[in-house]
Parts: sequence; C-alpha cells; structure tokens
Amino acid sequence: MTTRAVHRLLQGLCVLVLVALMWPIVYALWISFTPGELLQLPTGEWSLRWYRAFFSQSPWTDGLQHSLGIGLLAVCISVVCGVSAGVAVVRHRFRGRRLFQGAVLLPLFVPALVLGMALLPMMRTLGLWGTQLAVAAAHSLWGLPLVFLAVRNALEDADESVELAARGLGATALQSFLWITLPIIAPAVAVGALMAFIVSLNELVMALFLCTPANETLPKVIWPNLRYTLSPIVAAASGVVVLATVLLLGGAWALTKRLRHGRPRPARFP
Repeated sequence: MTTRAVHRLLQGLCVLVLVALMWPIVYALWISFTPGELLQLPTGEWSLRWYRAFFSQSPWTDGLQHSLGIGLLAVCISVVCGVSAGVAVVRHRFRGRRLFQGAVLLPLFVPALVLGMALLPMMRTLGLWGTQLAVAAAHSLWGLPLVFLAVRNALEDADESVELAARGLGATALQSFLWITLPIIAPAVAVGALMAFIVSLNELVMALFLCTPANETLPKVIWPNLRYTLSPIVAAASGVVVLATVLLLGGAWALTKRLRHGRPRPARFP
C-alpha cells in the first residue's frame, strides 16, 4: 500500500471512531424531539413537547439552576487556586515543587466514587454537607488541575522579561501580575475556566454523595428518571446539557485558536 492509501485508511478509521462516539449523543437528541410518550425515534412529526415540559416543571429547572450556580462557584474556586498554583510552579523555585505539582494533578486520576466517599464524611464534619459550596468544592478538585495545566503552559510560553521590566520600573509584584501577566494568560485562564465548568455541569457520581433534595444538580435529577421512568423528558434534559456543553466547547476551541495564532498584549501600566 502507498503512503497516501495508508493515510486515507487511517482517516477513514478516525471518522468511524468519531461516528461511534458521537452516535449515542445524536441518538439521544433525536429521541428528544419525539411527540410520543415513549423513548422512541420520531417517525414523522417532530415536536418540542418535551422541551416545553422540561422548562415548565420545577424539578428540572431547579436542577438546571443548581447546576449552573454550582458550576460558576466551582469555576471561581478552580480559577483562583489554579492560577495561583500555576504562577507558583512556573515563576518560583521552592523545595517540593514537583511534589506540589503532582498533588495538584492527582485528583484527575482518582475515581469519582472514591472522591465522593472521602468527601462525604469530611463535609458532614465541617457542616457543609447539603450546601452548594460542598458540591462546588468537590467539582473544583477536577476543575483546578485543568486551570492549572492551561495556565502553566501559557506561562511557560510567555516572556518573563516583560514582567521583570515592569518590576524594574517600580511596579509591585501584584501590579506586575494584574497589568502584565494576567492579560497575557487571560485566554488560557478562560479556556481552563470553561473546561472546569463543563466538568462540573456533567458530573454525577460526587453529586450522588453530596447533593440533597434541596440542591440537586441536573445530572442528579436525570439519574432516577433514567432508571425508573424512561420518559422522553430525560432525553430533552440531556439535550439541554449537550447544547450547553457544545457551546462551551466551542468557546474553548475559539480561545485555544486565539492562543495559537495571536498572543494578547499586556495591559498598559498606569
């Protein structure tokens, strides 16, 4: 086989794998437009009946509201801690730096079930169990490493001499960070924040341990309905989550493209 034929074969295999991965999502979205009462494909007429039902029933809208609120709170925690960790690892040298970096990334390799079981007694001891802060803190264990990785890579590519020049001109460390470093790494921070929000929006296992009926996230509301009722409203709820995820991934892709093709300029120092 020629090299061109091998490339075409590999491209075809990649397309098949992509179709296999995307088909369950497409199938769930397709079902969400059925006008009937069962989880079946619309045979002729398409309907928004189940989307109207989703947005008219409080358990679903409350779950969506809780997911958005918890996601935003998790993003705030992840960004503050992730940016701080990234700056510390790249711009400073201290004993145990590699160990610290490994500790930041460690939650990515721990199963959600283990994290949920470990966090449940801790949150009850702290009196936070049943609050949105507890769930957001749990989600930030995965969001923080994502922000950290994005910021670390951006700082490694950034020219440190610009920051040193600002310090030499009389800027404090905080002023240099706010007016020089932060504008440079802002797209990377935004990418990390979007990925952290996506992770929080779709997380289920830790929510099973830490959520209560007063603050159930949307995946937590979907889970029992998917197991026991099999109503098309579950497909509509999944469609809402998929749409939000796709929009956020599109934003992350656009910011990543900006990082590759154009570097933002530092802000003008006052």
